[in-house]
Amino acid sequence: MSLFIAFYIGQSSNKQINQLSHSNLFETYHITRICEKDDVLKAYSNDDLVGYISTGTSQGYGGPLEVAVLADSTGAVIDVDLIHNTETHAYITKLKNKRYFDQYERKRTNDKYLIHEDIDAVSGATVSSNAIALASRKAAWQIACRVFALSLPDVGISWHIGLMELLAIGIFIIAFLAAYLKKKTLRYVALFSSFVVLGFMLNASISLSHIGRVLLGYIPDIRQHFVWWLLMFGNLLVIVIWGRNIYCHAACPFHAGQILLHKISGMNLKMPPKLSKYLIKTPKFLLWLSLILILISRNPTLASYEPFAIFFSLEGVGIQWYILPVALIGSIFISDFFCHYFCPVGASFKLLLGYRKDISKRINSNNGKA
Repeated sequence: MSLFIAFYIGQSSNKQINQLSHSNLFETYHITRICEKDDVLKAYSNDDLVGYISTGTSQGYGGPLEVAVLADSTGAVIDVDLIHNTETHAYITKLKNKRYFDQYERKRTNDKYLIHEDIDAVSGATVSSNAIALASRKAAWQIACRVFALSLPDVGISWHIGLMELLAIGIFIIAFLAAYLKKKTLRYVALFSSFVVLGFMLNASISLSHIGRVLLGYIPDIRQHFVWWLLMFGNLLVIVIWGRNIYCHAACPFHAGQILLHKISGMNLKMPPKLSKYLIKTPKFLLWLSLILILISRNPTLASYEPFAIFFSLEGVGIQWYILPVALIGSIFISDFFCHYFCPVGASFKLLLGYRKDISKRINSNNGKA
């Protein structure tokens, strides 16, 4: 009930806000007046025409984002501004530090705006790079069509299935077979592969922000975010049909890291039973509290405290820097320390498994009575 209330508060209090009015473009280019022309804004500095402004939206890593594009009277882009986003702060900071936005200046409004073609992505923030490029394209193309009547290139929306996506599919299949065949060796193969590929190469661990996105309806395009769909909805599908959580069992890269640390240390301390009794409830409480904050704010990344991204890329914010050393030190002494006592992702999947078990029992009970 509390989650429904939080969702209602978030939906009712977050009315549509004119994000463009807060854009840095107005101050940077001394824009004092705007007027609308065919769904595009004409921007003036006193009586001098600065250019044309339009906005575009797309789905980023954390949810919807919006970009404003300012173009001059010849159809060349002057500047772009990310006016709204729910991305992880570390990703946006990385884009700015790598001067990602500089490459948009002097582009034509009818360019393709395609990652790996005429836009360079920033390693470690590829999803955000692609989302900003797509939003910029929508904004720039509107100016190209409405103001200059330019022809637009055919870019289409193709499936992005490369080597990394194929490796992710292989890991998911091995994890499934490890659970189905109950083979410990296969499980370790899946975990080690996940540690390298999903962890260090893709930094694609399922996190609380994934769950928040699903609850808020911020679902990314499967063609551009295949690994996201594979891990999130693939595991949900297995839970619903088979009743097993293969991600936490054999595909979570951070779980693999904890196992590795514990094996290296060779220690196996036991948590005092009385303390363990209370700590074991912590993940559900943290999950509930985090979801309350996410639903009220409508920002899937706001309450994400897991140290997954920091562990694999050394990039994170706030409390994550404090949780990571606690999780790693705890894993040295206690097997799966973070999984047992702090992980909200594992807690959410356990809840789903519990609901599935209850529903299955009721169905079987009703069939027995019939």
